Amino acid sequence: MKILEFFQKYPTEDSCRLSFKQTREKEGVTCKTCGCQEHYWLNSKALYECKKCHRRMSLKSGTLLENSKLPYQYWFIAIHLMTSTKKTISALEMQRQLGHKFYEPIWAMMHKIRRVFSERDERYQLDGEVEVDEGFYSIAFSLGMNEFTGEREVLKRGKGSQKKAKVLVMASFTKEPIKTFNHKKYETPRKLKYIKMKVVEDLTANTINKEVKKAIDETSIVHTDAYRSYNKLPEIIQKHCKYNLKYDDSDKVLPWVHKAITNSKNLLKAIHHCVSTDYLQNYLDEFSYKHNRRYFGERVFDRALIAAVSLTWY
Repeated sequence: MKILEFFQKYPTEDSCRLSFKQTREKEGVTCKTCGCQEHYWLNSKALYECKKCHRRMSLKSGTLLENSKLPYQYWFIAIHLMTSTKKTISALEMQRQLGHKFYEPIWAMMHKIRRVFSERDERYQLDGEVEVDEGFYSIAFSLGMNEFTGEREVLKRGKGSQKKAKVLVMASFTKEPIKTFNHKKYETPRKLKYIKMKVVEDLTANTINKEVKKAIDETSIVHTDAYRSYNKLPEIIQKHCKYNLKYDDSDKVLPWVHKAITNSKNLLKAIHHCVSTDYLQNYLDEFSYKHNRRYFGERVFDRALIAAVSLTWY
């Protein structure tokens, strides 16, 4: 949906509120007390009333907008900008575009939307053939003092650095060859389907198996490098293919996970000055959500709105 089309469809606060109400009623309103899904709409009080236990609740109750004092139009504009742009938008830029006085509520609103993206993608598992690899992302970090020696901590280098967050990246693909604009120079041996990215505390075999079991179907074929922590993958998946990237061509063996890592890193560096490890997962979820729905077109906004009104957590 182009920005002019968006404002033609949602020109006012009332139009956004009405669309939100229609979407919620289409998905179903569930009572928090008795679980009944039949309600009256009290127009004079702008509240739902359960037909069974007569509990009343607001239009925002039980949705992404619960306890929010921000206008409906703010949420609609934020969802539109976060789903329609190929890259992303910072909270500071969102604050400027909305003309809001304070930064904190806009920042919190955007992270709540990212949590909805995460909750939606967690419903699905990757299947078929899947590439798996680990990535290391730069995060905001300040050196502290050693409590025993009283000296400042030393910044480690490489993969074990305190400024690097460990991320497990998974990408499913089909063996349908596709060619880009310059087929003489660029040719991929497989077609990318969906991706998942999970921040992990460590890269031990147990941690990797735990995340892979949640994200990948057990009947899948998993392709990895020869890192020793992947040796236990045959315990939870159908087939495990290992490659020694010192001798094999990594661009042909694991092309899509490497591209996903590179693109997500460039995206974070281009938009945000620094990312905290507490919120890195949210940014990666936004990247994955938009990638996995790259062919949805104008339906991306509608799908995000449906996810906002039908949360499984609140």
